[in-house]
Amino acid sequence: MLGSASSCKKETAAIPSEISLSLPSQVGIRYGETQEIHLPKDLSASTGLTFSFDFSQTADINLGNGSKLSDKLNQAIKYDSEKQSILINSALLYPNGAQSSSARIPDDYNVTVIAKESHGTVVGKENFSIKITAGSIAIKGLKSGGELPYSYVLYGDQSTDFEIDPLGLPIDGASFHLVKKDGQENIASIAGTHIKLSKDAGDPEKKAEKSFELTPELRKDGFPVASTTFRVILIPQIKFLFGQYYPDLNLTIDFSLIHIGLSNGYVSAAPTLYPENYKSTFELVSIQKDGVAFDDSEKLFSVNAQTGTVSVKKSDSLKAGSYKVTVKALTTTGLEFTTNLTLAMSEG
Repeated sequence: MLGSASSCKKETAAIPSEISLSLPSQVGIRYGETQEIHLPKDLSASTGLTFSFDFSQTADINLGNGSKLSDKLNQAIKYDSEKQSILINSALLYPNGAQSSSARIPDDYNVTVIAKESHGTVVGKENFSIKITAGSIAIKGLKSGGELPYSYVLYGDQSTDFEIDPLGLPIDGASFHLVKKDGQENIASIAGTHIKLSKDAGDPEKKAEKSFELTPELRKDGFPVASTTFRVILIPQIKFLFGQYYPDLNLTIDFSLIHIGLSNGYVSAAPTLYPENYKSTFELVSIQKDGVAFDDSEKLFSVNAQTGTVSVKKSDSLKAGSYKVTVKALTTTGLEFTTNLTLAMSEG
């Protein structure tokens, strides 16, 4: 396992009988990154000096498709004569210790750098090791909090789709997989860079909150090279309305249309948000009068941020008609819901 490169130097300079390459004992690098090891500047005074790499101290393994680890090492580790440095491209290798179905990557890549003068005499030889750790990927659009990024998902939301962000890692010749965990075989599936939840995931009755962790990983030649873990929290369908909801009967009573006297002022009952433990804050979204946007320049309409109740100030400037107030609920899950309360105002 030998790779070589040349450094063209000034012909007037003398070749030292023995040189120091001043290599680090170990180089740590994350998969997908590149690293450069600069050789001593005084080596530029050497004439016709060549450098080669010996990987025989690293166990060679078959990677499949007729490829060997030694082939990858020869591709990933090069000498740059212009920069007088050794270049390491970790994206052409694998994280150390990575396991496929049939092979395991050694715990370190051991490299011997050999310097020779023009007629082949070895004038320098040093060893160093490379330790590549797994790279990182991410899931787009998740919230951060605690140990893991997370997302709340409503039961029955078949549109739920999590997209993987490779974070710049090369994915040509690689593919994404979900790590299999006991009891989670039927929770989600992956296709390309997209993860989709199963409609049967979580509580069979779709009433209890359930959470689980998913770990997608990027695999190259069967070896995991990057991964991430995130949490999915399934919650019951949230009911948000002006009225009553009886969960045991799955019965809804709608009070979203109220007839009130004109100019008298009004305070509504609080809207229902179920399950109540997801209740956070409320805000006014819009007002329409008889289907047309209403300019509430006098600030006659308001929504209580804590309770969601709608208030109308006593005023003689309001005209008879149907006022539709749209209210937004911001839940503790980060999900948002809107509902309407229509106030039919008439002389009375």
